[in-house]
Amino acid sequence: MTLRKILLGTTAVVGVGLTVAAVPTVVGAAEVKPGGYPDLTLTGFARFRAHGGEIDDARLNNAFSRDLDFSNDTEVHVVARAKDERTGIEYGGTIEFEADTNSTANTDESWLFVRGGFGEVRLGDEDGVAHDSEVGGNTIAAGTGGIDGSVIDTIATPVVFLTNTDDATKIRYYTPSFGGFQIAVSYTPQDQIVGSGAANGDALATKGVEAQNVVDGGLIYKGEFAGVGVLASVVGITGDLKGSSVFGDGSWHGWQAGASVDLFGFKVAGSYGDEKVADADRTWITAGAAYGIGPANVSVSFGKVIDDNGFWAGRKPYNLVFSADYALMPGLVLAGDVGFFDNSARPGRTIGAVGDSGWQAVGRLGLAF
Repeated sequence: MTLRKILLGTTAVVGVGLTVAAVPTVVGAAEVKPGGYPDLTLTGFARFRAHGGEIDDARLNNAFSRDLDFSNDTEVHVVARAKDERTGIEYGGTIEFEADTNSTANTDESWLFVRGGFGEVRLGDEDGVAHDSEVGGNTIAAGTGGIDGSVIDTIATPVVFLTNTDDATKIRYYTPSFGGFQIAVSYTPQDQIVGSGAANGDALATKGVEAQNVVDGGLIYKGEFAGVGVLASVVGITGDLKGSSVFGDGSWHGWQAGASVDLFGFKVAGSYGDEKVADADRTWITAGAAYGIGPANVSVSFGKVIDDNGFWAGRKPYNLVFSADYALMPGLVLAGDVGFFDNSARPGRTIGAVGDSGWQAVGRLGLAF
């Protein structure tokens, strides 16, 4: 091949390349290439826990150990945020990954949002209003969360909150704040398992769903009177039961009212709730007090069922938890709880625990990033 032919061939190839480069790429108006707009943030937490006590009695299950044990609690969150300068509307999404080594179904929550002068809409696997906006003794708890904390959540603890849809896929809406007041509502068309987000959100619903058309609502207030901070809410939930494995058929409705006040670092809070799920109904109370000074916080929180008909065979369990936490350095917090419980299981310990009352404790070193 002559030098002239090589040069002519090369020129032709370059010419074709230039022609292709000159043709504009057709891109959809809303298309964003990887690594582009919106802004991405990687955040989350890594926690190491040590725990023990009479956990078998707390859970009414003799299979649990009373010895010292260690565990991890780790999540990684991918947060996307953007703002349209023309309309002022903010939008984005969050994906929360469970990062513990024993997590196989490793996504916790995953949702999109749009926020503006009209309020905020979230769509995806996220808590409903009944859970997200309830206020009670747990709201001000230090440590890992008091009666709503890690490990010390005994049989008594879950029954002092509304049964809810957890992270089942839903639409959630909060109005803007008007003088400190907000109205909120969420809708879950199919709840595969009552009180759980499991088996919902990553597949089509089956005909065996346990609840349908579940609606949460709430009225929330956050403000200040004469230097006293106030947070209060009334939340409720209603839905149709479709053959729940625990409750059967029927209606599902409940409500909870609670408030907390904050004065010079001292906080008190409490709540009262009642619900009826099919033929089972119960009433409960929570209370708490907390104080914070500098990097340290302490609290005591209490939850008790005061009336029961069908949830726990007439039992009236309670949980009393003392909690504390201390910020060792930015992002690194040492926290702990000690709980004293009575599951009121006598007579008849149906699940085989040695007893039904006792104590348990957890300590946690947590890194937020």
